[in-house]
Amino acid sequence: MMTWTEFRNRFSIQLNQQQESAVQSVEGPVLLLAVPGSGKTTVLVTRLGYMIFCKDIAPERILTVTYTVAATKDMRRRFERMFGAEFSDAASRLEFRTINGICARVIADYGRRIGKEPFALQTDEGETLKLLRSLYIDAAGSFPTESETAELRSLVSYIKNMQLTGKELEKLEEEAGYPLAKIYRSYCEKMKRQGLMDYDDQMVYALNILTRCPQLLSEYQARYWYLCVDEAQDTSKIQHRILKLLAGNGNLFMVGDEDQSIYGFRAAYPEALLSFEKDHPGAKVLLMEQNFRSDAAIVKAAGQLIAHNRLRHRKTMI
Repeated sequence: MMTWTEFRNRFSIQLNQQQESAVQSVEGPVLLLAVPGSGKTTVLVTRLGYMIFCKDIAPERILTVTYTVAATKDMRRRFERMFGAEFSDAASRLEFRTINGICARVIADYGRRIGKEPFALQTDEGETLKLLRSLYIDAAGSFPTESETAELRSLVSYIKNMQLTGKELEKLEEEAGYPLAKIYRSYCEKMKRQGLMDYDDQMVYALNILTRCPQLLSEYQARYWYLCVDEAQDTSKIQHRILKLLAGNGNLFMVGDEDQSIYGFRAAYPEALLSFEKDHPGAKVLLMEQNFRSDAAIVKAAGQLIAHNRLRHRKTMI
């Protein structure tokens, strides 16, 4: 194992005080609120190295969750560049996954456990839109426009990601102005009859499995002792629930910034960052407030605009 000083010198680590604090916060639930341009990916990657080389944590015990497949590949490449070919073995043993990648594994493991083949994943968005259009015509008695069909597709995803109750679905239907609840239920039934699931179903099924099969959940909690989550402000309600279950031992490190959440229409749930300390007793909230990307005038103007956000942690971008 290396000391912090040895680690910093060997790999030419240059961080400010807030970044160093984030890198060295390994145990327990930690929320890192990182303003734009504050080096969050550098900190995430450095922290992985610190966990492995200074804390002697086996790479297989760490699961890093990122928002897209491209981001998982980029983070692995950055780890390899930072720590070099000498430690390529550690890089190959680390797991970088999207939330859907984790859910797919949970479903497959459960299928093997009960001897049942999982539903096939519907990856053809054109077929999904075709089905929704047909169900809309049956329920509403009229033909939807392309934009109405696209909106319906977004609403179906929103319902699953936000895990809406029956009453909440009824309210959403009133706002939509067409029989949304009937279309939604018909869509779910049709997909099941065809032995299909969409990407949102993957998360719904995985959450149900982890909730109802404690033995499988315990196996995942034992496998991944440490969870690192990037872009936490873009994570939906169902995704937060899945991650909370997986992080049963409490070692959850989430990086995000509710001020940067722009995917509310996709069911992003930045409110979870505001309730992080309540949801995770003993949690630590850290800040990274220095923007290295933009000049002072841009940072000042952005800071004045961001200050108008009502639901946010107090932080000042500099």
